[in-house]
Order: sequence, then structure tokens, then C-alpha cells
Amino acid sequence: MANSGLYSVNWVDGMKINKNHFIDMENSLLDKIRDSQHLNITPSNFGLLPMTSGHLSSLELTTSIDGQSTIEVTLHSCRAITLGGVLINISKAVSSMLEHSGHKLSQQIKVDKKDLAWYIVLIVNPLKKVAFGEANPDEVPPRHPHVLPEFRLDVIPVSETSKQELGLYHISIGKIVNKEDNLAVDLNFIPPCTSMQSHPDLKFVYNELGTFLNQMELFCIRIIQKIYQKKQTNDLANVALHLSQQMIQYLNAYLVEYRIVDKNEAPIKIISKIAGLARVIKSSLDVFEGTGKEDFVNYLAEWCDLRQGAIESVLIETIEINYVHTDINAAFQDLSEFTKLMLILFKKLNELDYIGKKPETGIFVKEETINNNEIKGRRNFLLD
Repeated sequence: MANSGLYSVNWVDGMKINKNHFIDMENSLLDKIRDSQHLNITPSNFGLLPMTSGHLSSLELTTSIDGQSTIEVTLHSCRAITLGGVLINISKAVSSMLEHSGHKLSQQIKVDKKDLAWYIVLIVNPLKKVAFGEANPDEVPPRHPHVLPEFRLDVIPVSETSKQELGLYHISIGKIVNKEDNLAVDLNFIPPCTSMQSHPDLKFVYNELGTFLNQMELFCIRIIQKIYQKKQTNDLANVALHLSQQMIQYLNAYLVEYRIVDKNEAPIKIISKIAGLARVIKSSLDVFEGTGKEDFVNYLAEWCDLRQGAIESVLIETIEINYVHTDINAAFQDLSEFTKLMLILFKKLNELDYIGKKPETGIFVKEETINNNEIKGRRNFLLD
């Protein structure tokens, strides 16, 4: 049966009323607010809200693990919105009042080490209220003056969850990992976030990616200038010119939006545009399939000491990146490999006096042939 508290109350003159009528009215109004919020929420833009002035994070959580595989979690503050549109606004002051009223946001859970990872999940029940706050001594009968939705914490194995959030009233706020039979907090975990301003790590990532895009733009401009100024016309230079021109077009269309708009957007928007850059690079190279692409890729791999196929492999992985909103860090780890590799490659193209110069001999490659099939071992080419 549907919960009657979700419908509007039929007020009639002369009716007998009690507190339940007002509770039903409040629940009905809150349900309509949640519905309106839910219209703008997708599985990739719910989560922690942007940090407010004077606060370093929208989430403050303490997690401890003892030698008996017991995890103790305490939530001190959280500003978020769930997939179902439920607003969570727990400040330190509210958390303290809840604790004084016997509703401390803390949980102890013993886990089975057969699992490899667990999510710490905050669950909110918008229809069940928890009273808190100091009673007014002048009021009769005595009562806690405030209510909040019921919150509770749980620890759930990752293997028992899907790639989406558990439900409309749940949000993953932490992660525990099993490293060689030792439980530890995953310090790299980023909870679902509504904006790049919702988490300190996302702010750092935004700045780092901005630097990457600016550097790529500068490298491409210099490469194009060098090819024109030195009138380079060999096959390798032609590929480098086309590639750089296509990237400049993409970056010109995107960089202003990145600086002005994307800093306040959900992480998936930035990730999709970096993946779009990888697609531009790959398609620009594919234009020269059978007429210079393989030679150009092998040429770059030789200069940067990469194994054969490494460049195209990273491009494909970035284009097909798998974004999971409940574990944002995994996507950024994949992007990190792409961005650092591209910086290495384009920095090298920028440094070369002539595109076509071989690393061992200093001889310039003729337009029609490249006979370098040496496969080198891949070293650690990621920038620190």
C-alpha cells in the first residue's frame, strides 16, 4: 500500500486534527521537493555538494580498524544529495546535538576478510524522523525541538553492489580495501560528487588537467610553427602537422568552456572531454592508415623508448574509459596515464629540430621509407 504521508492532506472545516496531519502534510511537501530535485539528478551528478566558505571539505569521516577486522566509522559532517533527491546537510553542530540526544552517527561492523573491498555507505530515511536538540524548560510537555531524517551507516562489500549507487537514499562516502590480508582505508577514494568543487582531490585534478590542456595547446602551436618555418615536407612532418592542427581546433573550442564552466560541473563532463581529446588524436592518426601512421607512431615510440603498440593502447583505453560515479578515482587514474604520455610525446616533438631525425644517428628519414622495427622494452614514462 502506498504511504499516505506522500499525498496532500485534505483539509476540511471542522475536522479534528492531530500531529499526524501536520506530519503527513510535511512529508507530502518534502516528497514534492525531492521529486523536483530528482528531475535534475542523474546517476553521474549526485553526491557531495560543493564546499561552503570556511570549510575544507563537504565530508568529514573518521574510520578506524582494529586487529579483529572490526571497522568503526563516525560521521562528523556531510553535505550531499542522494540519487533520489534527498538533501543531506549534517554539520558538526548538528552531529554533536544528535550525539547528545542519543543518535550518534557511528557504527561498528565486523567484516569478513574473504572480500577485497568494502564501501562505507550513508543511508537516509526521509520518512522516519529523529528528534534532537535541547528541550525548552518552559514548554509542556518537554520535547526535543528539532527533527532530522534518520541516518545510519553501514559497511557493504563492493562485490555485493552494482556500478550504480545502492539506492535512491544511499551514498557511498568511504572505502576499505584488503591489502594482503590487512584492512586499510582507501585514501584515494573519491565519493560521488555533484561538482569538481565538491572534494579537495577533484579541485587538484581540475587544476592539473587545466595545466595539461594549456601545455598541449602550447606544444601544438610550437610544432606547427616549426614545421612551417623550416618548410618540413616529409611524411612524418605531415602527420605531425595534421595531428597538431586537429588538436588545436579541439582545444580552441573547449579551453574557454573548461576555464569558465567545467570547474563547477560534475566530474563526468571533464572526463568525457579528455576522452574526446584522445579520440581526436586517434582519428587524426587513422587518417594516415597505410600512408604514414605506423611509421609516425613507431617513430615516437622509438624516441620515447616505448614498447610497440603502447601509444595506441593508451588512446583506445582512454576513448573507451569506464566511468563509475561511485568510484571516481579509478577513471582519473586511467586519464593520468593518458595525459602524462601525451605530454611526453608532444614535448619530444616540440624539442626536435626536425621531425624525422632518428634518435641514434641523427640521420633524417626520407619521405617514403622508415625501416625501424626494433621493439624496445617499456620503461616508466609517466611523469611524477
